[in-house]
Amino acid sequence: MSNHKIKIAVSSCLLGEAVRYDGTDKHIQFITENLAKEYNLISLCPEMAVGMGVPRSPIHLVDLDGSIEVLGIDNPNNNMTKPLSDYGLKVVKGFPEICGYIFKKNSPSCGTKNVKVLNSQGEYEKRGQGIYASIIINNLPMLPVINEEACLNTKAMDKFLLDVHTYSEQLR
Repeated sequence: MSNHKIKIAVSSCLLGEAVRYDGTDKHIQFITENLAKEYNLISLCPEMAVGMGVPRSPIHLVDLDGSIEVLGIDNPNNNMTKPLSDYGLKVVKGFPEICGYIFKKNSPSCGTKNVKVLNSQGEYEKRGQGIYASIIINNLPMLPVINEEACLNTKAMDKFLLDVHTYSEQLR
């Protein structure tokens, strides 16, 4: 029966997996206790998938003459833009059955909007999108996406789940 459940991808840290740069998680009980009953949750962490490990040096988005790159905060020569982008394309191709995605907000990999970007003046502006999330969203523009903060908003979550079911019907 579980094989027939609609599949929703979820940032691994939201499922309670200690995969964040500092070895912590951002567990959201609503996801693991409520959604897991009705949906097949697919745990994905792009930073772990590209071999960044735990713990790891933090990364951030940097505007380099109009191009947004993912660079190490401690080591700006550590550019993770291509590996994270490539992994996003791999997920797009490798998981065609996913009908929704719950991303970690504010993440330079998974944030869907208003992620901090370091500008040329050395100041952060909340105007970015995580590199991995942007690949998923741009390649699957009809895929319903939400972040964990919106998950806790009943109206937003109801709309997301309705959109997930609609998307699922279109895949059949």
